Amino acid sequence: MQLVIFDFCETLVSFQSADSFVDYIIKKEKYRKYKWIHYLDKILSKFRVLAVVNKLFPELNPSKRLKLLQIKGISNEKINQYAMIFYKEKVMDNLIPALYEQLQLHLSNNDHVLIISGGYAPYLKIFAEQHQAKAYFATEMADDGKKLTGLFLGKDCLYGQKVVLLEKYLKSHHLLYSKSIVYSDSSSDLPLLEWADEGIVVSKNKSQSWAHDHKLKEIIHY
Repeated sequence: MQLVIFDFCETLVSFQSADSFVDYIIKKEKYRKYKWIHYLDKILSKFRVLAVVNKLFPELNPSKRLKLLQIKGISNEKINQYAMIFYKEKVMDNLIPALYEQLQLHLSNNDHVLIISGGYAPYLKIFAEQHQAKAYFATEMADDGKKLTGLFLGKDCLYGQKVVLLEKYLKSHHLLYSKSIVYSDSSSDLPLLEWADEGIVVSKNKSQSWAHDHKLKEIIHY
């Protein structure tokens, strides 16, 4: 049995899902209560404040945090309802065929498949369950028991945090596997790609230089 880990955004699906999910909810709900945060984000981006923050503190991800704040107050019930619709309408219609085939192949081989993503938990939970992944790790949306607070619950599931969560999972499950494989499109996942026995970079249309620099395998899809 192999341990196989898939990133999600631009690895299994062709878009960045976290912000897209928030935008989807705002549009469906016509939710404008925190529209001012959207304009604040635009202003901070225009004056390159966010670019500086991202460079100094790459794991902070301020734009993603500001985006999530815009759905503060939406009920947990609605979030879960929209997660299923988002999964059906957006996720399943935007799969990357070559990587989805790889996922299906590993599942048919009875490999131990995990999804580890900076996307949000509600729809990633559905994807993992529908595809019989053994577990998923995602950025959690905090709530007060009934409604979203607009904040992350714990850390954003990016960079080295993915390795932290993976190693915690492996320690608690005492897995025996012959080989570990990671698929990801992003250099931000280098800690995870280099952790694996085999790191495979997913690239659109052309090769990425950083994949070669780090001596990683590569799948190019079109």
